[in-house]
Amino acid sequence: MYSYLYGKVISINKKSITFDCNNVGYVIYVNNPDSFKLNTMLYLYVYRQYKLTSKNSFVDDIYGFKTYLDKELFLSLMRCQGIGAKTSLLICSNDNNLLKQLIVTKNYDELAKCKGINTKSAKIIIDTLYEFYKNKIDNSSMNNMISELFSALNALGYKENDIQYAISKMSLTNTSDKEELSSLIADAIKIIINKDTNAIESN
Repeated sequence: MYSYLYGKVISINKKSITFDCNNVGYVIYVNNPDSFKLNTMLYLYVYRQYKLTSKNSFVDDIYGFKTYLDKELFLSLMRCQGIGAKTSLLICSNDNNLLKQLIVTKNYDELAKCKGINTKSAKIIIDTLYEFYKNKIDNSSMNNMISELFSALNALGYKENDIQYAISKMSLTNTSDKEELSSLIADAIKIIINKDTNAIESN
């Protein structure tokens, strides 16, 4: 199984491109062939599907994506009942971030309007992928907050080990609200001051 290929776009077709990698030409299905340029060198994240069909013939197809997040979305859609590789690829022609937002907000109606999705498949997609993408978005939000908090305390002159200590003692919530961040900064400073006070008293 390949994770990615590095090579050159040799030709662009209606639903695929021919991709030269180490003098081997691969026919790779992509969600938007027109976004590729001929003779361009690039990394292509790929998924190879090799399976036996109901007619006892083998399918050996390669699907390609410009980013790992697009490949991740494709693979997650493949987990949904009744959605195969070609439908997943078509769905991936929609905006990646929009699809994830519609999934985590459980917006069935708007998701059903996206290319490759109908009312029935929208419900299946949300029911299958809600927790997966909710956790990813929550973790991303949390990481952004920690980064902002660390930068703010660092700008105030606090040492990195004190900042890390304060963050480890805090109960953080997933929000980017400025008032909440200001409150967290104040709480972190109190923890650092108390840490230093306790250290002095123990001496």
